[in-house]
Amino acid sequence: MHATVPELHSRLRAAADRGDVLDAFLCAAGIVQVGQDYLQRTSWLPSRVVRELDARGSAATALRRGVGVLLSVAAASPAARELRAWLRTVEDVADALADAVMAESSSVGGNRSSGYVARAEHLLRHSIAAQVPRRSAALLADCLLLPPSCFRSFDQHPRDVAELVARFAQQYPERGRRLLVLGLRTSGSYLAPLTGSALRNAGYRKVQVRTIRPGEPLLRANAEVLRSAARDRTLVLLCDDPPITGGSLAIVAGQLAREGIPAERIVMVFAVFGDGSVPGPLADHPSVVLPGADWYVRTRLREEAMRRTLEHLLPDHEVIELSLGEPGLPSRWSRVTVPLTARVRTGSGEKRLAMVAEAAGIGYFGRHAVAVADALGSLVPGVYGFHDGVLLRERLDGEPVEHAAAGATGRVPPHAVAEYVVERRRRLATVADRSSLLKGRQPVWEVTARVFADRCGRLAAPLRLLLIDPQLRLLLGSPSPCLVDGRTSHGHWREGPRGWSKVDFYEGLFSHLDLAAYDAAYDLAGAALTLPDEEDRLLARYEKLTGSRVPPFRWCLYKVAQGWNAERLAHAADAGMTEADARRALSRAVQRYLAGIYLQDLEAEAEGPWCVLDVDGVLETSLSGFPVSTPAGMLALRALRAHGYRVLLATGRSLPEVRDRCRAYGLSGGVAEYGAVAYDARNDRSAPLAAERDGALTTPLSAVPSVTVDPLYRWCVRAYRGTGPGRTALDMSTVSGLMARPGIADRFTVVQGEMQTDFVPAGVNKASGLLGLMDLFGHPGARPVLAVGDSVTDIPLLRIAEMGCAPSNADRAVRAAGLPVLRLPCQAGLAEAVGNLLGHRPGHCPACRPPQLTPEDRALTALLAVPESGRSGMPVRLAGLALAGAHLGGRARRSR
Repeated sequence: MHATVPELHSRLRAAADRGDVLDAFLCAAGIVQVGQDYLQRTSWLPSRVVRELDARGSAATALRRGVGVLLSVAAASPAARELRAWLRTVEDVADALADAVMAESSSVGGNRSSGYVARAEHLLRHSIAAQVPRRSAALLADCLLLPPSCFRSFDQHPRDVAELVARFAQQYPERGRRLLVLGLRTSGSYLAPLTGSALRNAGYRKVQVRTIRPGEPLLRANAEVLRSAARDRTLVLLCDDPPITGGSLAIVAGQLAREGIPAERIVMVFAVFGDGSVPGPLADHPSVVLPGADWYVRTRLREEAMRRTLEHLLPDHEVIELSLGEPGLPSRWSRVTVPLTARVRTGSGEKRLAMVAEAAGIGYFGRHAVAVADALGSLVPGVYGFHDGVLLRERLDGEPVEHAAAGATGRVPPHAVAEYVVERRRRLATVADRSSLLKGRQPVWEVTARVFADRCGRLAAPLRLLLIDPQLRLLLGSPSPCLVDGRTSHGHWREGPRGWSKVDFYEGLFSHLDLAAYDAAYDLAGAALTLPDEEDRLLARYEKLTGSRVPPFRWCLYKVAQGWNAERLAHAADAGMTEADARRALSRAVQRYLAGIYLQDLEAEAEGPWCVLDVDGVLETSLSGFPVSTPAGMLALRALRAHGYRVLLATGRSLPEVRDRCRAYGLSGGVAEYGAVAYDARNDRSAPLAAERDGALTTPLSAVPSVTVDPLYRWCVRAYRGTGPGRTALDMSTVSGLMARPGIADRFTVVQGEMQTDFVPAGVNKASGLLGLMDLFGHPGARPVLAVGDSVTDIPLLRIAEMGCAPSNADRAVRAAGLPVLRLPCQAGLAEAVGNLLGHRPGHCPACRPPQLTPEDRALTALLAVPESGRSGMPVRLAGLALAGAHLGGRARRSR
C-alpha cells in the first residue's frame, strides 16, 4: 500500500475497467494526495526542519518565509506547472468517482448511480492518459502513498460522510450559500471529495473542495481560494480523521483566521470515537459531529447486514440460524469486531460455523487482509472473505466470545513466533524496502532517530534531520525486505487446532500508528519485548531458520522502536505493557547492546575490592525519558571489571531495574530504592531492609488527577505527572499536601527529581543499604574502595568509601558536604574517577582495551556518546558522530 503514483495510476485504470468505482476513487484520491504533498514539498529537508522547529516552538519567522520563497520558485518550474495541470485533471476524475461512490452507498442507487459511473468512465477515457506524464512521473518517483487512516484503520465508511452531511444540512439549511470543503491531508484527500459530493447531492449549489496539510505553507491556488472565501463570507467545512486532541484542526483553523476567516464561519465536520464531545481547542468553532455509536460500521456488523454478507461470501450455504454479539464502539486502538455463530445447510448437511466478523477497511485497503491471509495460509485463522468493509474469518478455540480480538492468551512459545516471522518473511517478500522514502511519516528508522536525537539537547531538531536521520536510514535498511506484521507481542496470538495462529495479521505495516519497516527482525523484536526471558531463544531460532545473523546494532534499534511504541500505547484499552514496563524494556535494549560490545569478552567478575556506582547521572543518563549508559560509562565499567574489581550499584531505581543491570553488565548485585532492598545477583536473591509500602501514600496519590504511581516500586513510592519524555515531578503544593497528612511526615522523606518525585521510608539510605548488602554477601562491615554518586542521597555512601567522589554535574548539596568533585560530568566523570583509581584512563591498557567496533557500531555508540561529557564536551562528541556517519555513508556508497 506504500504505492507509487504509476502504480496507483495503473490500479485506477484497472478498477475502472472492471467497474469498481470505490477502488477507482481511492486510487484517484491517492494520486492527488501524493501529488499535492509533493507540490507542498512536505518531505523536503527545509520543510521538515521548519516543522521540527515549530513543534519545539522555536522556528524563526525568517526561516519559514525563506522556505516559502523556495517553494514558490520550485512551483514555477515547467515540470511543476505540468504536474499541477495533470493533478487538476485527476481531481476532476476523483470528484466524478466520489459522486459515483456516494450514489452507490446511498439508498438512491439506480439510474443516478449509473449516470455518475458513466461520467467518471468518460473522464477516465478522455482525460487520463494511459501513462503518467513523463515529467510528472520523474518528479514523483520517490513519493509514496500514505494510506488514509479513516478508511484503512478507523472503520469509517462513505455512509458516515453522508450522515455527517445530513446533520450539517439540519444545522445549515440554506442551499445557496457558498461552501468550501477543506480536507486535512492525508485522510482529507478522501473525505473532502466525498463530502463535496454529498453536499451537492443534498442540494447545495456552490461547493468547492480543497485539501491542506496542517502547518505547511499554502499552495498558491489554495491561498487564492481562501482569500476569496474570506471576502464573500464562504462557510468553510474542515474534514479530518476522528480527533484526539484536535491539534491539527486547530492549526488549520488558525491558518484560516490569519487569512481573515472568523471562527464562526469555520465548521468542524468529523466523526468521533466517543460520545460526541469536541476537543477543547475546537470549542470556539461550530461543529457537526458523528458519535461512535452512530457509525455505519455498527449497522454493518448487525444481523441483517451480516446475513447479506454470508449470502455474498458463502453462496452455497443456506443460513438457518445466526447468533452474534453486539458491535462495540469504534476505537482508535482496535477494530470493531463481533463473534458470530451460524448454523448453515449445505449439500452435505447441516453444520455450525464459529466466525469472527471485523471491520478491515474499505475497498482495496480491506482486501489487503485477504491477500495476506492467502499468502500466510495455516499461520493465520482461515478467512472466508471480505465484503463491504468487513472481513469474515474463522473463530479459533478459546477466543473470547464477548470480544474476539482481545483478551489474555496463553504464552506463545518462542519457536512458534520465530517460525511465523520467518515464514512471513519468505511468503511476503518484497522487491524493495520502501520505508526509506517515508521521510516525515514516522517509519521505524525515523522514530529511532528521534529517540536518539534526544542526546543532542536543543540541537536535536536540526541535527536529527541533517546528521542522525541519514545514519539511521543506513543502519536499518532491510537486506531481505518483506511486509512485516508489526504486532507480534504475545497478546496477539491464539492456539487453535493447527497450532498457534496470529490473529491481527494484516494491520501493522500500514496502520495509523505508522512505524513502517520492511525487516522481519523488527517483528521478532516486538515479540522479544514482551518475552524478555525468551529473547536469546527467539533470536537463535530465527537466525537458524533464516541462515542470517541479526547484527546487534539493528536488534537494539528495533527493540527501541518497539519499546517506544509500547510506551505511547500504554494507556490504550488493549495495551500489552504498562508505561513503566515499556521504559524498562527500552533501557534493557540498550543495556544488552552495550554490554554485548564492551563486556562480552570479559571473564566472570573476580573476587577483588568493591566499587559502588550510582546509576542516574553517573553510570547512565536519560535518553528520551529512559536511562541508558554511554561508551564512557561502559569503558569505566569494563576497566573496573577487567582489573579485578567487583562493581555494585546503589540507586533509587526499583529492584527489577537493578536486576536488569546486574544481568546485563555481569555485576555482583546492588542496592535498590535508595537502600530499601539489597540484591545479590549471583544467587538472584533480595533482602528487604525496610517495610513494604502500604496504601498510606499510594491511595491518595492515585486519586490525584494525572498522577501516575510507578508499579515497579515496592518499598518507596515513585510518582510523576505526564507520560514518556514529558514526565515531570509533582509540584510542591501537591507534595506538601501529602506530607501534611497524619503520620506521613514521620514515615517518609521526599526526594524530588526532574521527572519524578520519590517518597523514601524514613531511616533508609544507600549507606545502610550497602551495609545490608555486605551482610547478605557474608562480608559484614566491608567498605568500598570507590563510590561515585551525584546527588544528596549519595552523600552517606560517598562518606563510607575509601575514595568517594562526584562528577561535576553533582548537586550543590554534594559540594557543600565537602566531598571531592571531579573535573568532568556524567559518564566522563565516572571514567575520570575510575582512571584516578587505576592510574590510567579506562580502555588505555592491554587489560581493559575494548574490542574493535564495526562501522555500524561506531556510528551508534558515537550517537550514544553525545551527552557523556556534558555541554562543554558536546562539540567534540558531535564531531565524532559526524565522522562516524561519514564513514558509514562512504562504506554504503562503495558497496552499491
